[in-house]
Amino acid sequence: MEDMEPLKACRICKNTSLIKYLDLGKTPLANAIVKKDDIDKEEKTFPLEVMYCPQCHLSQLSVIVNPKIMFSNYPYRSSISKTFIEHCKEIAEIFKKSFDFKENNLVIDIASNDGCMLQQFKEMNFKVLGIDPATNLADIANNNGIETINKFWSIPIAQDILNTKGHAKIITATNVFAHVNDLNEFVEGVKTVLDKDGIFMIEAPHALQMIKHTEFDTIYHEHLSYLLINPLKHLFTEHEMRIFRVDETPIHGGTIRVFVCHNNAEHTKEASVDKIIEQEKNETLYNIEGYNEFSKRVEKTKKDLLELLDEIKKEGKKVAAYGASAKGNTLLNYFNIKSDNIEFIADDTPEKQNHFAPGSHIPILESSAIERENPDYLMLLAWNFAKELIRKTSDFEEKGGKYIVPVPEVKVVTSKDYE
Repeated sequence: MEDMEPLKACRICKNTSLIKYLDLGKTPLANAIVKKDDIDKEEKTFPLEVMYCPQCHLSQLSVIVNPKIMFSNYPYRSSISKTFIEHCKEIAEIFKKSFDFKENNLVIDIASNDGCMLQQFKEMNFKVLGIDPATNLADIANNNGIETINKFWSIPIAQDILNTKGHAKIITATNVFAHVNDLNEFVEGVKTVLDKDGIFMIEAPHALQMIKHTEFDTIYHEHLSYLLINPLKHLFTEHEMRIFRVDETPIHGGTIRVFVCHNNAEHTKEASVDKIIEQEKNETLYNIEGYNEFSKRVEKTKKDLLELLDEIKKEGKKVAAYGASAKGNTLLNYFNIKSDNIEFIADDTPEKQNHFAPGSHIPILESSAIERENPDYLMLLAWNFAKELIRKTSDFEEKGGKYIVPVPEVKVVTSKDYE
């Protein structure tokens, strides 16, 4: 595969008549952090457009960037966020309490990052195995005692695991399913190694929340698809599997947790599946009009934020940001925000510090820079962790600092808004 290829048809139902409803321009990859030595080099950019399939209702990007470019070395580490660690604990406890699984059952986590999820299962005495294509993350996980295969998930990998370790009772895929171009191979690999009564759990941003709450910054090149339950039902039916439960969780701005099993497994379908489908229908997500309205709201958010930043600048006050997140980079690049508006971005990930945000080239510094540089405002680019970030920066607020939350609507907030 070259650096990029166009999407020729819907990746679930193969419909070729797709409708574009949002164009965020040509942008660099959201996690392609720029090193000091590369600051003067031209960055690769790719179209960031979202297409709607009127047949199965899947939203998807118009191009597919080569996954080896995006994932072979990856700067995001799951274990950096306390919020996400607690989230992983919650998932492990759901499996322990809600389903009849025993200690020593095999749990596979696809796109396991630094092993954050599997660590929670390991502490409950499950056998664990991670799969992740990022060499830097697989090394961290293996060094921490979480066995991790440093490859992309595939049918051959699934067959190898089946031959060497047997069937998996639990397979998790958090924040990866939307990244996958060939969903059929991905699901067939899961089907190969999943035990007859095992559970495959997907967790991904819910397109319903993205559209309803104008969370356009969820859109970046890693996220090839924007998921609803209806197209997922279509996909799993093709592979003789079925969705039997859907949970909603607030993390990352609104996420669905989808529980899938073999057609002949004993898991009973719960009311939550049809409930979510009805919600999607009521939000007009099975019609292009709902998406066109979303596009208009994105433009209003852009206008409101740029006006606020201009007003602050005229007052002679300084703005910094917190969270050099992928979603933050989508916002910065689409809004064309540079270092003349945002002086620096504070971030807790060591791999990002002392480098520059892609496209905008805003410096990324350690979080102690907030106290040292003393900005008047902090824009929370990782707004999905707003409560945690505000708690971490209580000294900033005590000195009179204020926070800007850009999504779902532009607001200036304080810690009292999150009590």
